Order: sequence, then C-alpha cells, then structure tokens
Amino acid sequence: MKNKSLNFLVVILHVLLAGCADKEMDFVFPEPLILSMTDETALTLVQEPGKIINVPLNVQAASGLASLVVSLGAEQYDEIRYTSNELSASYDFKFNVAADASLGTVYEFVATLTDKVGRSTSFPITVSVDATYTITEETVAGKQVSVIQGKVNGDFHFEREKIYVVSGTLAVEDGGTLTIDAGSTVYFRTSADNTVNSRLVIARGSRIQATGTAEAPIVFTSEKVLRGENPSFDDWGGLFLFGSAPTNRGSNVVEDGFVYGGSVATENSGRLRYVRIEYAGKDDYHALNLFGVGSATGIERVQVFQCQNNAFRIRGGRVNLRYIAAIDHGGYGLWADEGWQGKGQFWLFQTAISATLVPRNFWNQARSLELRNHDSFYDSSPRTTFQIANVTLIGNGEGTSDGTRRGARIRRGAIGQLRNLIVAHFPSDAVRVEDLPVEVLGGEMVLDNVRAFRSATNYAQEAESVFFQSGLYDVTEDVVSGIARDNYVGSVASAFNPQELDPWFIAADYIGAVQHTNNDWTRQGVWFKNRDGSIRE
Repeated sequence: MKNKSLNFLVVILHVLLAGCADKEMDFVFPEPLILSMTDETALTLVQEPGKIINVPLNVQAASGLASLVVSLGAEQYDEIRYTSNELSASYDFKFNVAADASLGTVYEFVATLTDKVGRSTSFPITVSVDATYTITEETVAGKQVSVIQGKVNGDFHFEREKIYVVSGTLAVEDGGTLTIDAGSTVYFRTSADNTVNSRLVIARGSRIQATGTAEAPIVFTSEKVLRGENPSFDDWGGLFLFGSAPTNRGSNVVEDGFVYGGSVATENSGRLRYVRIEYAGKDDYHALNLFGVGSATGIERVQVFQCQNNAFRIRGGRVNLRYIAAIDHGGYGLWADEGWQGKGQFWLFQTAISATLVPRNFWNQARSLELRNHDSFYDSSPRTTFQIANVTLIGNGEGTSDGTRRGARIRRGAIGQLRNLIVAHFPSDAVRVEDLPVEVLGGEMVLDNVRAFRSATNYAQEAESVFFQSGLYDVTEDVVSGIARDNYVGSVASAFNPQELDPWFIAADYIGAVQHTNNDWTRQGVWFKNRDGSIRE
C-alpha cells in the first residue's frame, strides 16, 4: 500500500504541475481507490462463527473524498460521509460473524467509494464462515502425526505427547496464545519447490509461550528429521513474532500479509526459552524474526542451527535478547534496524560456511552482527540505540574470496554501547563503525573492551581511527587464548562490568560470550548443538 499511496501523490503533483504549465488544460484527477493493507483490490476472508473480522482499508480520492458506502447484498451495512477536503483516510471494516452461523455461509459485501466529482469505485469483500485452520491425521515414517495449517483465532496447545507437522503458514491471531510444552519437537513440512514453504507466525496482539528447559528443550526443525532423512539448512521458513512496539517505519508496517509496529514499548509477544531452531531460512526467510516486538517479550537461550539466511532478524521494537547463538548461519547472524532499542548479552555467532547472499561475490558480504538505523535517513526516529555486551563472533577464515564475511558492522545511524567483544577469523573487516558524525563517537557511540584478531582487517573506518588507533579505549589486536575457527570458549578479563549499563545485565567482567569451560552456558543440558550436529553436553 505504501508504494501505491506514493504513486497516488506523485500523480496529483504531476497533474497540478501540468495545469500550471498550460492554464487551459483541464485537470484530470485519477479515479478514487480503495486498498487493503496488502495492496489488494478485493478481499476474500474466512472466519469462524462467533468471531470478529477487522480489516483496515485505505481510501483515496485526488478530487476529494465524498462518501464510502458498504452494502451487504441489497442492504446498506455502513456509511461514512466526508465533510472536509480529505484526499485519503483509513476505514476499519468490521463484521461480527454470528455464533450460530452455519459453516459454509457466505456474506458478500461491497464497499463503494465516491469522490467529490461523482466518480465511484467498488471493492468486493467476501466473508466465508468456516474453520480457519485444519488438522489432519497422517502416518509419517510409521508415526501418527497431526498436520496443521491455517489461522488459529485463539489459544492453541502443542502437547509434548503428540507429533505436530506444520504445513504452509500456521498463524496465531485474534489475541490467541500458542503454548508449547517443554520437550516438544515441532516439525515443518518440506518441499523441493522453492515456492512452497512452511512457517509459524505469531500475529500482532497474540503470543507464544515456548518455555523449555535445559534437559527438555523445545525444537523447531525440518520434517526430514522425522522421516529419518538428511535435513538441509533451507528446508523451511522460520518463526515470526509481530508486535506493537515502535519502529521508525510507522505504526502499521505490512510484511508478507502481517502487520507490525505501534506505540507499546513494553508489548509482550510471549516467551522463548531453551529453544532450538534448525534448518530454517528458505526462500529469503530468516530463522527467528522479531518485528516490532516489545520489551516484555522474553528471548533467552535460543540457538539457531544451520540456517540458510539470517539467524536473527530484528525490525524495530524494544525486545531484549540474552544467551543467543547461531551456529553455521548462511546470511547474517543478527541484523537489527528500523529503530530497535534493546539490550543484549551473551551472544555467540560462529559459522564456517561461505556467505549465501546473492549475488555471491567478494562485495556482497554477510555480517555476523549488523546494526543499522535507517538505510536512507540515518537520523530517523526512533533511532536504533543498543546496549550489548559479552559477544563472540567467529568467521569462516581469512582466505575466502567469494561468500565473504565481516564480523560486526555498525552503520547508517545506529548508535549505542558495544562492550566485551571478541571478533576473529573473518576474510574481511572484523569490526567496522561508520556513517556517524564525529561528535557522537565516544559518547552516544562507544566501542570498548574489544579483541579483534586474525582477520583480513581487524578494524575499519571509525572503529580503527577513533576506537583502536586513539589508544583511549581497551580496543586491541591481542589474541584471546583458545579462540579458534572451531572453538568459541575463551575470554580475557575486562575492566568493564555490563551491570554498569543497566540492572538487566548479568555481572560478567570478561571479554567474550563464553568465559571458560567451567562457565559454559552452551553445555547446560541437551538444548545446544555442536557444529557437527551432535548435542553439546
């Protein structure tokens, strides 16, 4: 809708300029237009008895809005008269499906928009009464499984004793909560067809409660594991959480048919704890997507294992993340932008594979940690502002020519505190800071207590000239004993304790994500995998 709205304004400007150039030319305004949030010019909706449909529409008329009339069959259902000189407005189409409505009932609505010169356009809305999701019983590899897909309008429970396979998109909406028992494994249907994908979506206003334990983690994985086949790191899409926390792209940002953003900084999209996400990232999706997710959401002890694309993707919001890891990510380890304002501690990213970004060449470089504000307007508000400590990033070696990787890159207006950081074994820049005015460097933007070594370039841009070469910060090229391409356990003492940043942080006065073998959070229980696929115990 964003692009069509922009085109709408461009057309108006073009007409006005043409009119100024030739006073005798009559203005010819575009016809009125009705659009859904996903740019559709008609809607077919499915809802259960006793549930409410609420769909936002955008109405536009270059010559001015006159009226919007919604009819149900031959009867008028709703009407709005526009008395001011509005060119565009929002309209919420709402319909409460009767609790006793029979399955199979179809309601045919038509929204008719009229402009001030009498021209009209129609927008059909079809509402079918039916179950919005399906569960079918199948036998897979000799096991009885429940295959589920569609839209769950309310609460749902994945029980540990049952085997669930998600097919296509499974979305939890209408304020529902998806609860997953500790020890559960949720499988996602795979397909050789790149246009066929499976994913789990928690829509804005809904929640997920996936609280595992070290000994009974929750695993999201490929159906190939259930079938006893060899899984691939692009077998299915990923897990999506859409929230109502602020972004710098607006309060109603549409992404692949779902909406995120808002004004609730403390929004709660649920909890993920002792969770492993395996073999995701198909068709440009990312393993864990946190879009407009608020600070009351809990993300802790989450591992992404073998992901084709980005492991963690954050867009705006206020979500905080602690004890997270990605092992063998193809794209970025974690990419945050759109005004994310959050905290992070104990982050581990290790990958031995070449970057999977397309086109694959030396210049198209994936990062283990990418922090941006806005690609075009660096000062956009809210601004990406972070507090991050105790991070280890290990790349795929110094000699790679294509599929190249960088370690940490802070750019395009992002600012914050990045402390107690180890970065090693990257074929390009290990640590890079750029796109910031000099007056914020060392103030709003601090890079300190860093060890970058054994990379093609250990420090670049302002990471080099301000934080490394000045000698004012504990930023060196000293090697940390034990850290290698195949080992992330190791640290050195730091004069900085992250609790100085905020009480949210855990005391950890050392540089790196994993202190030593006697304090290795990746070895607790059976929730974490080594690079070879074995459980790290």
